[in-house]
Amino acid sequence: MAGNVKANTEALIRSELWADELEEILHEQLLGMNIARTVDFPDGEALTMPSVGVPVTRSRAEGAPAIYDALDTGEVQIVLRDEIIVANKISKKLRQDSKWIDNVGSMLPAEQAIAIMERYETDLLALGNQQFGGQGDANLINGANHRFVGNGTNQTMALTDFSLVGYSMKKAKVSRNGLIGIVDPSVGFAVETTTQLSNVSNNPRFEGIIETGISPNMRFVRNVYGIDIFESNLLPEANETIGAKTTTAGVANIFMNAGNAKQLPFTVAWKESPTSSSDIDFDTDDLKFKTTARWGNGLTRDENLVVVVTDTDQVSF
Repeated sequence: MAGNVKANTEALIRSELWADELEEILHEQLLGMNIARTVDFPDGEALTMPSVGVPVTRSRAEGAPAIYDALDTGEVQIVLRDEIIVANKISKKLRQDSKWIDNVGSMLPAEQAIAIMERYETDLLALGNQQFGGQGDANLINGANHRFVGNGTNQTMALTDFSLVGYSMKKAKVSRNGLIGIVDPSVGFAVETTTQLSNVSNNPRFEGIIETGISPNMRFVRNVYGIDIFESNLLPEANETIGAKTTTAGVANIFMNAGNAKQLPFTVAWKESPTSSSDIDFDTDDLKFKTTARWGNGLTRDENLVVVVTDTDQVSF
């Protein structure tokens, strides 16, 4: 008897071994914070929001008649977008033959909802390019830029740019308490590698920054000149010229005060929050999963938004 040698048992050996668990999909890390004010959108396809300017103060001599000034008014319109949908199907044969089908069926609704919210956040951050003066404009408010190109080498973000953001906010009468920045990872890299950053004497919270890094898990370990910094890969592109500086691989880094919900720069009106459903197709026996959502958004508080445009191609390996 020849025995169980490789030659006559090869058919019983699996040439490829599959793991017992499905590999999870890597999603973009979402901010997980509220950066938009939510309003009701009961019916219709467009929502118009009125705005009122700042009243004028005057001096009045004794006995002089009062001067009544008309209030400056304006309006911002939020247009409802088309329905956003994520839809997948699983065939009857796959449901019968695959050992992982229970895992797929249980994870799909959550995966679809995450995909919807990633689209929601992408669209929301894209409003950073919708300032009143548009791209390529300094968007001056009370004499201070609310959009400018980074002052670092090759249009990166310099440490002084964080201070300029705070200055622009203060000139616009926006509170410094609760300031946040949402920046591209290349900005985090530029700040982390700035020489002598750990020795900044006017902000002792920078101590230890070289050892710990700035941005694990979306958030800087230290805040920069009173601004808590978060990272995102979902920021909009911004290739433009402002003043004498031009970006060619640009991104719009967004800064705002997130401490007061009524003063948030963005407004969102939900028509349908992410809703999941599933059914079996009568003709094909496919198991179908879908998640849908519908919303509108707009930039409603320009004074509470500063955009610093930087180039992303200055990270060298």
